Amino acid sequence: MTTHRLLDELTNPHRPLPDIIYGISTGALPSPASTGLPAERWQWFADLLAHPRWGMTAIVDGLDHVCAPVARLCQLTAHPIHPLNVRELWAAEQLPTTELIAAHSPHEDGHWEVLNTALELITDGLDHCNGLEASGIEAVTSAFTAVITAQDAAAARTTITAAVEHWIHPTCTTASLVSTQLGAAS
Repeated sequence: MTTHRLLDELTNPHRPLPDIIYGISTGALPSPASTGLPAERWQWFADLLAHPRWGMTAIVDGLDHVCAPVARLCQLTAHPIHPLNVRELWAAEQLPTTELIAAHSPHEDGHWEVLNTALELITDGLDHCNGLEASGIEAVTSAFTAVITAQDAAAARTTITAAVEHWIHPTCTTASLVSTQLGAAS
């Protein structure tokens, strides 16, 4: 099952976003970064948290202090040679993030969902360090839920589509973003 199918669902304006997120969570729809090379997956997870256009820090204000360190750990994990203590670095982020989740409750602002995304990535990072397979599906569904919680439906669809396009064509969406920012025709 390819991620192109997910992109087709996202470009269908009659397909409700909550149904698409549910489809990802159940495996009925493919999740971005659930397959592919580990280095590409971990880099995309870093972007899921900190990309300037569609990352969690761009969508929900006030959580850079949680997202930035976890994104950096994703980037470290993406490299074939990473610090020997990367497991301890992942573990060090677990308790503070868990405490922040306990201090929040799900609202319309998406904070709780973003914190849950970070915690899911921490769990996946620890699993990875222990030699276990980590799909990232929980992190993706939590992040996309944060997007639909924090934004109106049209903006959320655009944001999620940009994230999926970046997984499918990582260099093309970067070029498109630059063209858009410069006002150039594509």
